[in-house]
Amino acid sequence: MDTDTRSTAIVLDALVAVDPEGDLLPNVVRWLMTARRAGIWETTQETVWALIALTDWMVATGELDADYDLSVDLDGEEILAAHVTPSTAGDPIVSTLPLSSWEDPQAALLTFFRGDGPGRLYYTAHVEAYLPVEEVEPLDRGIIVQRQYVSASCARGESCESLEEAAVGEIVQVRLTIIAPHDLYYVVLEDPLPAGGEAIDPTLATSSLADPGPALYRDSGGRRSWWWSPWWWSWYSHSELRDEKVVLFADYLPSGTYTYEYSFRATQVGNYHVLPATAWEFYFPEVFGRSEGELFEVIEP
Repeated sequence: MDTDTRSTAIVLDALVAVDPEGDLLPNVVRWLMTARRAGIWETTQETVWALIALTDWMVATGELDADYDLSVDLDGEEILAAHVTPSTAGDPIVSTLPLSSWEDPQAALLTFFRGDGPGRLYYTAHVEAYLPVEEVEPLDRGIIVQRQYVSASCARGESCESLEEAAVGEIVQVRLTIIAPHDLYYVVLEDPLPAGGEAIDPTLATSSLADPGPALYRDSGGRRSWWWSPWWWSWYSHSELRDEKVVLFADYLPSGTYTYEYSFRATQVGNYHVLPATAWEFYFPEVFGRSEGELFEVIEP
């Protein structure tokens, strides 16, 4: 009956009883919610203890009896104000602003204010900005993502020189490295294709039987565990080869280093701006990472 989730729930319930204002508790609640699979916990023991702990947490924070004012300022100017009551406690309050409204986009100060009264305020903030692809640098916000193009003749697992161009008809192998410093839940990895390339789907009759298709493996202390590893069933869900990108879904990724590989065929001559590969937790998109943007050229054979 003992699992990490059950133990965490029991500890949360104990902490709520002895120190309901502890700084650690919100992160424990957050972890417990992300530990669900498809919206539920895996066992009856996990479910019972999680519900007990979360109910006691809600009572301690007074979430259902919320009665407080909130406001948000951007560089000292109020951009949102609201009053939360028991009837509105479950309704999200959303405010969207264009970057042009910021006095200094490089150093904007966003401040949240909460008035007196019972209840718990949950908030998050996201920034979306668009740059020329060659200026986009790698970013680590809880997930590290790296991308490399190599020759199709490069054996999987070998260190090979990166490609910046390919001839029409040539097959290019894409290697995406995902480093998870901590356990991740419901991870989505998207890798946009160069517009002059098309992902190879080995399940189609028109594809070469020599292409092994997409694969995901884990680096375990210098040793790589392939699809047949027992880990496969625990953390790999499925991948999709779309017209404009390749997408990988994983319900659970234990902390570690992973490599996802697939192939595309160069189909159209041109110089292409390739958007970064990006990975994030589906239910907590603020936990994410991306590779750098880059240029890829398809030339005449």
